[in-house]
Amino acid sequence: MEHNVIQVLLLLLVATFVGMGARRMRLPYTLALVVAGIALGLFELKSLQGIHLTPDLLLPIFLPALLFEAAYHLEFKKFLRESPAILLMALPGVMVAVAVTAGMSLALLRITGLDSFEGVPFGWREAFLFASVIAATDPISVLSLFRSLGVTKRLYLLMEGESLINDGVAVVIFVIVAAVYGISTGHGQPPELHGATEIAVYGLRTFLWMAGVGVALGATLGMVVSVLTRQVNDRLVEVTLSFILAYGSFIAAEELHASGVLSCVAAGIVLGSFGSRYGMSATTRVAIVDFWEVMAFFSNSLVFLLVGIELDVPALIGNAGMVVLVFVAVLAGRAVSVYSGVPAARLFRMEPIPRGWSHVMFWGGLRGGLSMVLIIGLPLDFAPRRMLLILVFGVVALSLFAQGLTIKALLTRLGVITDRLGYFAYEKARGQALMSGSALRELDRLAAQGAIHAEVVERVRGYYGARLAREEAEATRLAGPTIGAERLQEAALHLLAIEEGALRHALAEGVISDDAAEALFHQLAHRRETLRHGNEGPEELADALGEVLESDASEV
Repeated sequence: MEHNVIQVLLLLLVATFVGMGARRMRLPYTLALVVAGIALGLFELKSLQGIHLTPDLLLPIFLPALLFEAAYHLEFKKFLRESPAILLMALPGVMVAVAVTAGMSLALLRITGLDSFEGVPFGWREAFLFASVIAATDPISVLSLFRSLGVTKRLYLLMEGESLINDGVAVVIFVIVAAVYGISTGHGQPPELHGATEIAVYGLRTFLWMAGVGVALGATLGMVVSVLTRQVNDRLVEVTLSFILAYGSFIAAEELHASGVLSCVAAGIVLGSFGSRYGMSATTRVAIVDFWEVMAFFSNSLVFLLVGIELDVPALIGNAGMVVLVFVAVLAGRAVSVYSGVPAARLFRMEPIPRGWSHVMFWGGLRGGLSMVLIIGLPLDFAPRRMLLILVFGVVALSLFAQGLTIKALLTRLGVITDRLGYFAYEKARGQALMSGSALRELDRLAAQGAIHAEVVERVRGYYGARLAREEAEATRLAGPTIGAERLQEAALHLLAIEEGALRHALAEGVISDDAAEALFHQLAHRRETLRHGNEGPEELADALGEVLESDASEV
């Protein structure tokens, strides 16, 4: 037990330094973690021996935290608005991707004569197992890049929503495929199936049970916890309830042989979209957001480090031909899913998705830890297991590096982040205005002390005053409604943080009582939530800022 704790602490320490280095070198954090994990694996440190990325570690421990944190922020109204495209890609799209990937993988390997590994042939069984496992996307590194580059929130929502749903669908398909071939995956003893009719009936029944019960159970538990939080006004208790909901919904669904992934996602969406608005105080909402951000960071850090440690670099290099061919098949399956699902969504009269976004959604569909864990979960005595491990691990590595390192160039090429050039010019003018304003304040201070002659003061003030007016005018011109509103939002949030720091200091020094501090913390949390939710456009931001600026203590 003590040894395991030390291992976790060491990995978190490595993750901390990797995060610092990745930020300094402007590398995607998750990719930097994988590289660090590979390095740790090559050095074979004794202190880290025995720790592996296993189904028992990822599925019930790390995965619920990642799923719940993302689902909690996925507002149901916005998800519903974009649901045609999301569901088309995550349901029929994943099924089509599995079929295309399986067929193309088998064809490419047979054409090139690479359809066997250590005497084990790669046939239809192996092709469908591989395709169903690799269908789960994991665009964490891409989404973090989106946030840093200011990519539109609608594109972010499309990719995040599709990823959350297709993870659950991919797991269901994998369970069905494994059962068809008589392979146990922990969801009960697979039945003996004879003929296409029995297979089709079993597949449909299993899919409806796992998906339907998973979603229904998660939504029901989410509503129950939402009602409970309305009866409680204690942020520590309510954070604990959200923790129980995240892990309880996942475990309960798995015990019923339903989809724990979809159950956890449904629970998170319900609590985030309903419970947080109607059953929680503003202070509690902030506490829950902060708690799950820490949980997600903890889980992401360990998962991607363990992914790197698990990668067998010599084996991947030795079988590079097979890995590259199946990677091409995976890309083909993803292409069919995206380029058929996005146009089909227009039939539901949703707002058209720009053509360039389809390219981003195709190339940004990275593979990650879930695919690796599903394939690790195959029985140890299953002959093709090692071959499938190498193929899946290889595709995950290629996906993370080939796609993850080039997505920024693609975004720039497609003009998705062209506005960042305007941001740079605006920020430069804004920075120069701040410099001039600071110089003027210092000049006034020196003049008040009599340190500078009055004639010199007037001449210098004229120079800096003219410069300040010029730069402020340029910043206003460059800002436009969107940049201006976002900068106001940033400024207001920053000042709220300053206010909160002063309040905490006053509480620690005993200047104010606990009750008064709690009331003021509640007011600050309400103002912060108002600002954070006004992030859809200039008008919404203006309304949010107006509400904050006009609020007073009587609103508490």
